[in-house]
Amino acid sequence: MRRLVFASNNAHKLEEVRRILAPAEVLSLNEVGFHADIDETGQTLSENSLIKAQTVATWLQTQSIDDDFYVFADDTGLEIEALNGAPGVITARWAGEPACDANNRKKALAELSGITNRKARFRTVVTIIHGNTTRQIEGEVRGTITSEERGNSGFGYDAIFMPDGYNKTFGELPAETKNQISHRARAIAKLADLLKNNVL
Repeated sequence: MRRLVFASNNAHKLEEVRRILAPAEVLSLNEVGFHADIDETGQTLSENSLIKAQTVATWLQTQSIDDDFYVFADDTGLEIEALNGAPGVITARWAGEPACDANNRKKALAELSGITNRKARFRTVVTIIHGNTTRQIEGEVRGTITSEERGNSGFGYDAIFMPDGYNKTFGELPAETKNQISHRARAIAKLADLLKNNVL
């Protein structure tokens, strides 16, 4: 039986990914029994995505499990034009440890104080591994950073990111809308196509 393992325990990400890939079964790391920390030592989103997927895929090969696992991982970065692409690969921990979404948003607003160019993009790189095959796909959404937080939905930087073509932030938009246009949604949609067409 083909099963998808998402190399994450992030509840927000899991919910988003499961909605997009439904009715396929998507298992978290906890659900397959993987509890180790993964050191994201890559210098790019692509490298970190690959590290996570490879680590979990290698571990699964050591387990006595008959299922046909497809392991995938994502790494996502917010790239702000006026800040030369920052925070990029350190998006989740930009404001320092322990990582905190609220502090990251505050830092973004502070860094852009007085700056008129507020263009930004979210970019997601997904790595999927099945057997000896490894593929990477990307998704991105462009928009602007608002001058203040708006909305309580979503997570991360959603309350300050307004996608192009909309007058609401990800934090204000319904989950159904975000899941159609977000960077992760676009990358996972490409993944769904690969699986549907048995490319892997």
